[in-house]
Amino acid sequence: MKGGRPFRFLATTLGLWIGARVILLWPQLDSAAKVMEAIVPPAAALAIAPEPPPATRRHAVALPSRPANLSTAPPQNLSTGSTPLAPSGSSATPPHLRAVVDPAPPLLLPERPPAHGAARARWSASGWLILRGGAPRADAAQLGGSQLGGRIGYALDDARRVALSVRAMAPMRGRGAEIAAGLDWQPGPAPVHVLVEKRIAVDGGRDGASVTLVAGLDPTRIAGEWRLEAYGQAGAIARDGSAAAGFGDGAARLSRPVTRGATRLDLGIGLWGGMQRGAARLDLGPSLAVVVPAGEHRLRVTLDWRQRVAGNAAPGSGPALSVGTDF
Repeated sequence: MKGGRPFRFLATTLGLWIGARVILLWPQLDSAAKVMEAIVPPAAALAIAPEPPPATRRHAVALPSRPANLSTAPPQNLSTGSTPLAPSGSSATPPHLRAVVDPAPPLLLPERPPAHGAARARWSASGWLILRGGAPRADAAQLGGSQLGGRIGYALDDARRVALSVRAMAPMRGRGAEIAAGLDWQPGPAPVHVLVEKRIAVDGGRDGASVTLVAGLDPTRIAGEWRLEAYGQAGAIARDGSAAAGFGDGAARLSRPVTRGATRLDLGIGLWGGMQRGAARLDLGPSLAVVVPAGEHRLRVTLDWRQRVAGNAAPGSGPALSVGTDF
């Protein structure tokens, strides 16, 4: 990593956040000590602060919207499909965890609160926005990029093991928008899903069909305050007029809380990787996430530095901003 760019990036972001907190809190507090306590609560307070009650929902893994489009032409967008990790409880991969292949919903999506009523419990929805930096290259395939998307699901059984799913996504620039409809099946209690979809291109691309196996790990405490969340997927897609092609991607994020309360901040490190025919990459870097209340739901914003440490797919190393919600 050249010149510590990832850590300068993270330090600058954290500094701006602390500065904003000071400006907002100073008029309400009568001493610098109280301002510091409001910005970063004492370690003892963090240790005893109760965790939010877990949401009542079926195990679900955020599923990336689709394998990224592979193009050897000069990409017009910063990236054509990079996803973050979706909130657990969504059958789509969370944005912040979303890997470099095509993003589905982002480990970025917040957990949704318990649904009220059986009818409402059958419905689920998520939305995500991923903005990916890094220089494009005319001589490299594109794998991962900026995109906007959403997903709606309807469980067909009370156990929520089988659901109908409709997704829509579009790169922020260039072609590649599509709508996908299919069946999401969770065979057992483990957070493993099988997704079968029909993909319909809406901007002149080729339609196709795909089968994907997805597994994920909700944020799990592994040592002290450190938590691990992860997902992985592998599958095959057949576009009209071409043979089926395999793809796979995954991501993991290790983090610990800095603040708790209505608004939560955590810091950590992430690993993102993806591969498909003719392209592969592995990214590593620091990660900062903020979860803020948004009515009855929560919004998760994750800012990463993704340093490409293996592979040559575009875009190059750079920041990635993921915003997602799940309800």
